[in-house]
Amino acid sequence: MYVLTDQITETVTATAYPVSLVEAKAHLRVDISDDDTLITSMIAAATDFCEAYTGRSFVPRTYRADLRGFYFGNLPKRPIISISSVKYYDTGSPETLTTWAATNYQLVNDILYWTEAASIPAYAYRADAIQITYTAGYAPTSSPEDPAESVPTAIKAAILMIIGDLYENREAKITGLMQTENYTVMMLLSSYRVYQ
Repeated sequence: MYVLTDQITETVTATAYPVSLVEAKAHLRVDISDDDTLITSMIAAATDFCEAYTGRSFVPRTYRADLRGFYFGNLPKRPIISISSVKYYDTGSPETLTTWAATNYQLVNDILYWTEAASIPAYAYRADAIQITYTAGYAPTSSPEDPAESVPTAIKAAILMIIGDLYENREAKITGLMQTENYTVMMLLSSYRVYQ
C-alpha cells in the first residue's frame, strides 16, 4: 500500500495536549505553581516524542498532504477523522486549485481510496499538484469536546512517565554510563506504533 507522504504540513495545530498540566502535576506530586511553565514545556516535549515514535496524532489537528499525482493509500498521522477536501491544479489553469468532488473518494480505516466511478482529471506537473486536507487524531466524543478524552490510557501513561523522567533528571549528567531507553515507555507505545 502506498503511503501518502510526499509533503505533510500541519495547517491547524492542536488546541490541547493529551495530558493536562493538572494531570502532570498530580503525577509529579507538585502542588506549587512555580514550575508550571517548565512542566508545560515537558508535556509538549513528551507529546512530541511519543507522536514521532508512534507516527500518530493524539489530539485532533488538520494536515495538508501535497502530492505529485492522484495516488491512493495510507494517510500519515493516524487515526484519520475526516477528509476536508481533495484539490488539484488543473492543466488548463495551473495556478488555480480546483476542488475534486467528494464522491470521487472515500476514507476506509485511514486509507484514502478513489471510488470506482472516479475519473482522474488532468493535473499540472508540480510537487504539490494534489492537495489533500484532512483532520487526524483521536476524535473526542463528549460535548463540549475534550480533545484529550479519547487518547488511549497507555499513551497518556507513557507521556506521564517521560515527564516524570524529565522533571526528576533536569540537570542529570551521565558519566561513564550509557543512558538506555525506558522500556516501559516503549512497551506502552509499541502497540500504537504505525509502521509505514
